[in-house]
Amino acid sequence: MQPLRFLLLTLALPILAQAQSVEPTGPIQTELRDPSVPQALRNVKPAPATQGAALQAQVERKLRESFDAADVAGSGSLTRAQAQAAGLGVVAKNFDRIDTAGTGKVTFEDVKRYLRSRGAKL
Repeated sequence: MQPLRFLLLTLALPILAQAQSVEPTGPIQTELRDPSVPQALRNVKPAPATQGAALQAQVERKLRESFDAADVAGSGSLTRAQAQAAGLGVVAKNFDRIDTAGTGKVTFEDVKRYLRSRGAKL
């Protein structure tokens, strides 16, 4: 039993000496991390908030992407059913107001015109 105790003390003494010689400079802080966040995303800084004309362009681009995704026929226009199926609730609910020509289809320009008339800055 004696050799084992000697071995443990031999290994532990340098560690204990180092721990005693280090003076804490403040409270010990441990960074908490969500284990479900991938390592590559842990230190990613959020993008600065978009403002002004850049924000308007971003909104219009996203609206256009949604409109184009709903236009499964690639015709450049949507029917009420396509708008409903794509989850474009504003377009579907206000379809008759947007379709001022009464054609049963609306273009992206028709949607923008309607949104502008309601106060949107596109």
